[in-house]
Order: sequence, then C-alpha cells, then structure tokens
Amino acid sequence: MAKGARVLLPAEHGSWSLMLTPFLIGAGVAWVAGHETSGLALTLALVAVLALFLARQPLATWLRARTRAPEAAAEAFRWGLAMLVVAALTGLGLLALGRGVVLWLALPAAMLLAVTLAMSSWLGPRRLATELAGVAGLALAAPAAYVAGTGALDATAAGVWAISALYSGLSVVYVRLRLHQRNERVSRGEGIWVVVAHLLGGAAVLAGIRAGWLPALLALPFGLMAARAAVAAWRNPPLESVRRFGFTEMALALCFAALAIFAYAREY
Repeated sequence: MAKGARVLLPAEHGSWSLMLTPFLIGAGVAWVAGHETSGLALTLALVAVLALFLARQPLATWLRARTRAPEAAAEAFRWGLAMLVVAALTGLGLLALGRGVVLWLALPAAMLLAVTLAMSSWLGPRRLATELAGVAGLALAAPAAYVAGTGALDATAAGVWAISALYSGLSVVYVRLRLHQRNERVSRGEGIWVVVAHLLGGAAVLAGIRAGWLPALLALPFGLMAARAAVAAWRNPPLESVRRFGFTEMALALCFAALAIFAYAREY
C-alpha cells in the first residue's frame, strides 16, 4: 500500500487545498441555497472528486514513463484506471439517487483532465499553463458538490466554479511570484504581470456582480488579493519559511470558502 500511495498521492501538498476548497464552497452553497440537500449524494460526489484527483498523478506518470520505464508506467496506469473506475461507480450511485444531472460535469472534467495530462507530458507538470489547466479542472469540485447536494444544474453552479477557478488561479500565480522572489529569480515584469492578472480577475468579478451573476460581497476577497499582490510585487517582503507560507495560504483558502458561502447565504 505504501508503494501505491507513492504512485497516487501528489507531491504538492497545496494541490489538496486546490481540490477541497472548491468542494467546500459548493457543498456550503448547496446547504444555504434552500434546496433539499442530500448528504449521501454529497458523500458520493466527494468520493468521485477524490478519485479523479488521485487519478491525475498516476496517469501523468504513465504518459511520461511509458517508453523509458514500461514496468513503472504499467503500474501507474493500473492505479490511475482503478481511480477512474471508482469515479464511474460513484457516478452510478449518484444516478441511482436521482442526481444524474451531476454527470453532465463529467464532460468538462474529462476534457480538462485530458488537457492537463497532455500539457504535463509536453510542457512539464510545473509550467504555469499546466498548473492553471489543472486548477480549472479541480475547481469543478465546486459545481459537483453543489449539483450533487441540490440536484440543480443552474447559474449558481457556474458561479461557484468561476469563483473557485479564479481564486485558485490567482493564488497559483501569487505563490509562484513569492517563491521566485525568495529564490531571487523574479523580474519587475513578472511582478507587474501578477498584479495585472489580479486586477483583471477583480474586474471579472465586478462584471459578474453587476450582471447579477455573483454576490456583491465577493468583491471584498478579490480586492484584498489584488492589494496583496501589489504589495508583494512592489515591496518584495521577506519569505522566511516556505512551510509557514504554505499553511497560511491554506488557511486563507478556507477563509475564502467561508466568505463565499456567507456571500451566497445573504442572497437567499
């Protein structure tokens, strides 16, 4: 089992937060939305999300190693396939519970998983484009939880995906900036680019609020994120402990999830 864990578990601990935070947002919004929430359906959705999450690393290993290390690649493929089977079985369970509408999310999930695996194989797993594609896929945990809990595939499902993907994507570019600053591998241009990305993200949230698609309170966290990015880009504050920094980011993600749920609760 220890060997299987090495194949399955991602090396980046932060990726767990990128998957679980969207799920918490979706589940929380389902709870406050006024629908009859199914705890069993939410549990099955969580198992499916975890299975797809754990399938990514072995399938990526299989793609990279299938020619130079065929035995290791074969083992990785078996583990990845097992996780896909688990996800499929939980999908059947959701169908039996009358939550078959959540299976519509399987199409974008499969597409984003394929794109992430292809980019990981061609560009490398740590390239920004690869990470952002992965973030978009992991953010589907939010609508998966919401739809499984409520049975409704509606504008709120799209909204929780959008804010989850945007928050996680901006967090990724911010973390990369801070790590580059710590290693003295950052240019002024990168700092400016990160700030611009945050401003564009904030503008997108404001547009969603103005159109009535997103709760107004969501302007607060994205505004604070933009301010934080500007301070980091301009002042380059010291980053003494990467471990502490990582735990801080996880705590902030949980705070964002709580605020997002509260923002939606005020709308219902």
